[in-house]
Order: sequence, then C-alpha cells, then structure tokens
Amino acid sequence: MKISLAKNVFDDIDINDANLAGVYDLKPIRGEGLSDDQIKEAITNPIGTRPLRQAARGCTNVLIVTDDITRATPLTRLVTPLLDELRQAGVNDEQITFLIGLGSHRALDADEIRNKFGDELPAKYKIVNHCWNDSTQLVSLGNCDLGFEVVINKLAADADLIISIGSIVPHATTGFSGGAKTLMTGIAGERTIENTHWMALDYSMPEILGNYDNAVLKTINQLASRVKLAMIINTVLFDHDKIYALVAGDLNSAYKKGVEHCRQLYGVPIGQKTDIVIAEAYPADVNLRQAIKAICAADLVCRDGGVVILAAECPEGVAQQFPDFCKFGFKNPDALYRRVNDGTFTDKLMAYTLVAIGRIISARLQAILVCPNIAQAQAEHMGFIWAPSLNDALEKAFCLKDSRAKVMILKKASVILPVLPSETT
Repeated sequence: MKISLAKNVFDDIDINDANLAGVYDLKPIRGEGLSDDQIKEAITNPIGTRPLRQAARGCTNVLIVTDDITRATPLTRLVTPLLDELRQAGVNDEQITFLIGLGSHRALDADEIRNKFGDELPAKYKIVNHCWNDSTQLVSLGNCDLGFEVVINKLAADADLIISIGSIVPHATTGFSGGAKTLMTGIAGERTIENTHWMALDYSMPEILGNYDNAVLKTINQLASRVKLAMIINTVLFDHDKIYALVAGDLNSAYKKGVEHCRQLYGVPIGQKTDIVIAEAYPADVNLRQAIKAICAADLVCRDGGVVILAAECPEGVAQQFPDFCKFGFKNPDALYRRVNDGTFTDKLMAYTLVAIGRIISARLQAILVCPNIAQAQAEHMGFIWAPSLNDALEKAFCLKDSRAKVMILKKASVILPVLPSETT
C-alpha cells in the first residue's frame, strides 16, 4: 500500500499489507461547521453564567485573552458577536485590550497579528504580546496551595473582567488545551509556567493525555479562579479551522461540555498496541518543540521497546526560544530531572519538555526523526535516530524490531487521542 500524510513534504509510505495494523485519523466531518448565527447563539447564551451584556455593565477595563498562531482558532469569527455583547453592556472600544496568551512561545510580529486578528481589529484595538520573562509586565498573586508563586500578566490582574478565547485539543501537560490553560499558562510568568508543567512529570502519559480528571488540570483551574475570568469561549475544530463545536460560559461547566465534544471528535478507537508507530506531527509542527506532541500520542499505543517514527516539517527548526534545547536533548532525562531538583539547572521549563519526552524516547521507546529542516547531526545529538525519508525510517524500524512487526500510522498525531479497548472516553 501507499499511504499519504497531510503535508507533501513527505513521500508516500510504502508498506506491506501484512505489516499494517491500521491507519488512524480524526473522524471525517462533512460540511462547513458552525455558522456565524450558531456562533452568535452560543456566545450570547452562555453556559452557567450571565450573558456578557449583563456581566460587563459598569466595566471600564476589559481584557480578552487569546491563543497564538500555534492554534487555528478562527478568532475573527468569534470576536464579532463578543464585541457586540460588550457594546450592549456599555463598554467602549478603548476600554478593551487583547492579550495574546503566548505562554513561553515567541512573540507574534505585525504580519502574524494581522493574520490572526484580521485587518480591522489591530487598527482599532490595543493588542499586546504576553512576555513570560519580562518582570515589568508581570505581577504576583501570592503563593498557591502547592507552595509556588502565582505570577501573571498585570493586565489580567488590573482588569475588571476577563474573557479567554481558545481551542480544545488533547494535551500532554494538562489533559486538554483551552479553558484555564489560556490563562495558566498562556499569560503566566516564567516560574508559574515552569511549576505547573513540572507537576505533570509526576504522572504517566495515560494519566494526563485526554484525561479530564487529572491533578494538573485541577490545579490550573484553581489558579485561574484568582482573576476575574467572566467567560471562556472555546472551539473544537476540524479541517484545520472549521468549527465542530463551540462552548461559551463558565470555566467549569462550559469547559467540561467542550471537553466532551473534543473527545467525540479527536478520540479514535485503536485495536491494539504495536511495535512500530508512525506519528505525523501536523498540524502542530511549526518547530520540534511543538512537533513532539505527536510522540505523546504514540506513547499511548506503542509497546515497550517499540519504535516511534516522527514525521515533522518544523519550518522554524528546533525551538527558537530555547537556544540550548539541542545542547541537552533527550538522552539523559533522569539526570536532568535531578539537576533541576537540586538547583544546579535553572531552566526548568526547557527541562520539563526534555525530561517528559526523554523518558519516552530514551527509556521506553526508540525514536526516528524524519524532518527536512533539522540536520542529521542535530537530530542524533538530541537522541533521535535520523532518516532522510519515511520509507528509510520504516526500514530502520524493521531492522530494530522485526521484519514482521506490525505498524500503526497516526495521522495528525499532535492532536489525535488514541483510545484502546480497555479504556473509555
């Protein structure tokens, strides 16, 4: 068989029928998704909270927190009815600020802001990039119950009312994206982001990814309660930017409903684990730090000692905001974990990713990287086996395992949620 991935930068995969255990993709959804009228209906009639036209009355400092270009949330379609609601509440345009919840991602430039927000919004409203490591933009809200300090963008601390906009997909750190994650970690300070991520290392991937009742998600929900979050607006997307479902309203009740929609769309039943998994990093493959999300899905369905082949374009290379990412790599996760805990390694956020993925591809599995924008020497230094094409990678995987080994292909593995027969959604 010849099997194609989403991006034409990769050749078709040639595989014998006898080796193929299955090709898994998101459920095919027909149509154009929710209409503008349906979007307006959801936003003007929120779940579990008052409509904004009532809740925002008397407010003079409204903050709208959005996700960045690593998410395909169709922002302009959501903002139109949202701004209408605020105007009905008596909020003036100059009393509204948009804050891009970058977390630790790089800032958006002017062209990227226009691509995300359209031409009209940047000309009319103040739009600010969050900067996680700029103390002049941050303020402390004191320590949380877990003992670490909660630091957030001071625009959020000063706001009368906050609305967060994002999309819900399965996520390896918090279980799902969207919800409180748009604030914590989207507009949090460096140490707060580090500590909320570091928590996830206490749990296995099946305990976090796609699990709503996990300790990390509960913690960030508690942290978000410290600011005046009036409403979340979260989409569940298909075909990149079409809206499968939209929830608006209270963080708890609306978000839980959104997670149910996410599981319906992204949850894919898997027959059984295999020795080889080809994981397509698209659509989260702008750089390697994003692309390794696909390894997390593969971790759920690859047998111990198996091989994961990561197919990732990575046009921005490894990780622009972490120049030392390549230097340390994924080879010695436990040693790096100890160095962070004893205080001899201080870049805790970078270490989180290196430890989390290193525990998978250096201890439990082997990983082969196929990426046109990362050189062989770089890949191997980080702990990957390198291959110039998917077919070369598959040949190497068979050599590492067995020529009769079963192969599973996960399309869009950075967002797919594999569900094994013993599990439920």
